Order: sequence, then structure tokens, then C-alpha cells
Amino acid sequence: MHNFEEIKDMMIYVADDDEINLRLIKAVLNQAGFSNLKLYFSGKAMMEELTHNRPDLLLLDIMMPGFSGYEVLEWIKEDPQLSDTPIIMITAASLEDNMEPLARSFELGAMDFISKPFSNLELVQRVKSALRMEKQRQDLELAARQIRSLEKLLPICSYCKKIRADKNYWQEVEGYISEHTDTMFSHSICPTCYEVHVKPQLESLKHDHDPD
Repeated sequence: MHNFEEIKDMMIYVADDDEINLRLIKAVLNQAGFSNLKLYFSGKAMMEELTHNRPDLLLLDIMMPGFSGYEVLEWIKEDPQLSDTPIIMITAASLEDNMEPLARSFELGAMDFISKPFSNLELVQRVKSALRMEKQRQDLELAARQIRSLEKLLPICSYCKKIRADKNYWQEVEGYISEHTDTMFSHSICPTCYEVHVKPQLESLKHDHDPD
């Protein structure tokens, strides 16, 4: 579990056409220690920003003029560069009367849902949970990239040119490559080795057979 210090500076975008709601969310999250927030009065404005910068979390109001929260959510999830972005949908609709906003939000790929009016504690805890999950995903993605990078490095002895395989076992390059790839070897002699190794042997044999 990541502690708060590791997530407090992660970037949060908030889109809501109601200025009062935007200011309330900003105030609550600022008071909780989150300072890296950007506010947007429309889905369109947020979408324009997303083409340049990917945040760590989106808080997205459903009912907005122009592009609704649903449309923004769907657009994000269809973009390979943005699709991993966690999104919390916010709506003033009462879930007691209609569960459709919640169901549709999850179907389109939202990770969480908040219904207005929400308590300050609920907002903060849901944001913390979402950011911890995103930080974990980012850490795992970084680890995977590092592993892929390390897989491209082969420790090779400076003297005998053997390769270090698993468990500090050293083996010939030919054997290692054969075990780890579909490569088949055909043996030949390079010009340098011919001059250094083969040619002297041939000349030696020739001298041995020359009559005195």
C-alpha cells in the first residue's frame, strides 16, 4: 500500500460545468493535501488538454453541455494513449430512483462513481483509493519496462566470451542462443581466424610434406 506522500502530488483533472461544484471539490481535496489539480468548466476543454497531457486521475461530471461526461469517458477509453487513465464519474442523479448512470459509467470503463451530494470524507477516500491503484499500475508498468530492458543485456566474459545464463551458470554463446531462440548454427571460418589459425596450420603441413 502506497503512503500518502507518494500520491499527494499526482495530477488530478476535474470537469464540471457548475463552478460551485468545481470550487468545492478543489477546496476539499486541497484541504486533504492534494495540490496538483486542474479545473475545467466543460468536457471539451478537458479533452483539448488531454491531447497534450495525461493526468493520473479524472473526476468527470456526467451532465455537462456540449460533450457529456459519458462522451468524454468513451472518447478517452477509445484512445490507446489515454485508456488506462482512471476515471471517477460524478452525478447529481439519485441512485435510489435510477441506477442507469452508474451502470452506464461502469460499462464505458469508469473505475468509480460518486453521487451528489457527497460527503467530504467520501470524496477524499475515493480519490485516495483511485490514486493508490494508479500508482501501483504505474510502478508495475515501470518494472515491466525495466525487465524488458534487462532482458536485452547479456553478461559476457571479457576473456573467454562465455555468456552468464541463469543461476550464474556460464555457457558458450552458441549454446545459449540455441536454447533461447530458434536460431540454427552452420559453422564456417572468418577471414581473421583463417589468417591467424588455419593458414599457419596449412603452411606447417605443407612444409612437413615437402621433400628435403
